[in-house]
Amino acid sequence: MLDKNFFKALATLVGTIIGVGIFTIPFAVVKAGLIPFLILLPLLVYVQHLFHIYYMEIIIATGEKHRLPGYVEKFFGPRAKKWTLVLVLMAVYGSLLAYIITGGLFAYEFFSPMIGGNLYVYTLILFAVQSIIVLYGLKMIARVESWLTTLLIGAIVLVFLKTTSFFSPSNFTALDWHYFLLPYGPIFFAVGGDAAIPEVCRLLKGEREQIKKVIKWSAYITLIVTGLFALAIVGATGALTSPDTLAGLKMIFGKGFISLALLLGLLAVITSFITFAQATKEIFFWDLKINKTKSWLLALIPPLLFYIFGLQNLTQVVAFTGSVSGGLIGIIFVWLFYKAKKSQQGVLIESKINKAVALALSIFFIIGFIYSLYFLSK
Repeated sequence: MLDKNFFKALATLVGTIIGVGIFTIPFAVVKAGLIPFLILLPLLVYVQHLFHIYYMEIIIATGEKHRLPGYVEKFFGPRAKKWTLVLVLMAVYGSLLAYIITGGLFAYEFFSPMIGGNLYVYTLILFAVQSIIVLYGLKMIARVESWLTTLLIGAIVLVFLKTTSFFSPSNFTALDWHYFLLPYGPIFFAVGGDAAIPEVCRLLKGEREQIKKVIKWSAYITLIVTGLFALAIVGATGALTSPDTLAGLKMIFGKGFISLALLLGLLAVITSFITFAQATKEIFFWDLKINKTKSWLLALIPPLLFYIFGLQNLTQVVAFTGSVSGGLIGIIFVWLFYKAKKSQQGVLIESKINKAVALALSIFFIIGFIYSLYFLSK
């Protein structure tokens, strides 16, 4: 029987996954074509599903409170932990920076016509509110995520229904080989939710079957919501689709619909930001043994400073973050699980992996990582 903690856990994971990344996918679909999207979306959702299962298995088997760097130290030693820490901080700070950029923009566009103000003020106010939620910890995050995620899914459904009247198959192209892998980075960024797995395990008190159900249902929801959203936007805006999605929508839809889209964006940002910030705080608290207040500051201040000092190009931030989280960190996840499976804790791990699968996944991630770097260099 499913209890309220199951739905809180599901809302936490879905709310983490469906974030600002969803707005970067339609533009990639326009450039690459429909075929790469239909191949890469289910493939990468499945890969992320594997990551989530692997992470859950490691957490339950060890019974210890860590984030990824701490688990890497346990199985590979302190030197590997240092390199993992660098990569993980690059990924999470990049994610938080992307949420700061888009959250401030969405809040400004939504509220400024009614009450005025400037972009930086809205960005700082939203950042402060989210930071307070993170300061109060998991229980508050779970409560906030539950209703925000419900609103978010509802808003996405309304966007989908609205765009159907403008939908045209002629807005799609089948394939552009030059951009075949372009959706890789944005999709991997958009469907990742490993930052929420420790919270899910804690909410469900390590009950493996319940956690697996949450991970499975989150994958289904992510696949359906992300797929329908991207197809609806591209089908409606076609060549007018913009890198952030909303600019393209402004050219077609009225003011009321744009307000709905902005609200959707704001909800997506908030649900993801608070979980990623909590995950970053726990890296410092659990893995580096820094007190909670300093960990909270170390999690939140650097990405804010990056924003203040001018790192505000969303496309570049998402492409870079996706290349790191979907490439290098993906390889770490695969070999960490392989090592854990071979260790003494391996008897407590139900999922299977062999060296051939680990190598195949690693090669896949390296190809995606190299292509992402190539795209960034252009």
